[in-house]
Amino acid sequence: MRKPILWFVLLIGCYSLNLRAQKPVSFFEEHIDFALESEYFSINGIYSFCNTSGTEINQTIIFPFADKTTTIDSIRIVNLNSGKTIKFQRLESSVLFNFTLSPKDTVDVNIFYRQKISVVNKYIITSTQTWGKPLEKAVYTLTTEKTLKIKSFSYPPDSVEAIKDKRIYFWEKQQFMPTSDFEITIDK
Repeated sequence: MRKPILWFVLLIGCYSLNLRAQKPVSFFEEHIDFALESEYFSINGIYSFCNTSGTEINQTIIFPFADKTTTIDSIRIVNLNSGKTIKFQRLESSVLFNFTLSPKDTVDVNIFYRQKISVVNKYIITSTQTWGKPLEKAVYTLTTEKTLKIKSFSYPPDSVEAIKDKRIYFWEKQQFMPTSDFEITIDK
C-alpha cells in the first residue's frame, strides 16, 4: 500500500520539476529588413515572443550587437502590441531591456539601429541558440544600391530582385537554428 503512494508522490514531483525546467517564454519568429546605404548598415527587425504559461511574465532580453554600443546609433525598441517605446540600458556590446507578456499571449518587439558600413557587415543571429530551440520562421531582406558590389554572404539569398536603382535580396527559413552569424562582405 505504501509503495503505490510513494511512486505517485515521486511521479508528481518529477512532473512538477519538468514543468519548472521548461522555459515559459519562447522566441519563435523574426522578420528583419537590412539596408546597406552609403554610410550605414541598418537593421530593422520584428521579434516575436510567446508566453506559454498561465501567468504574466516580465521578460528580460539581452540583445547583442556585432560592434560596441558606442558605435551603434539610432537605437529604438518598441513593443508593437502596446505601441510604447521600451527603455533600454546600453552594455558594452549589447542592450538590456524588459517587456511584459500576458498569460498564453505573444508580444512583437521592433528593434531598429544602425552602424557604420564596413567591409564585413555583421548581424548576430547565433544568439538564437540560447533559447534552446530553432526559430519557427525567419524572414530577412537586404536592400542595397544596384551599384554596390557584394563579395559574399554567410547565408546565400533565396532570391534577388532589381527594382529601379535598388537590389533586394530575400531569405526565408523554417525551423532555423543559426550556426553562423549573418554577414555581408562588400567591395568597398
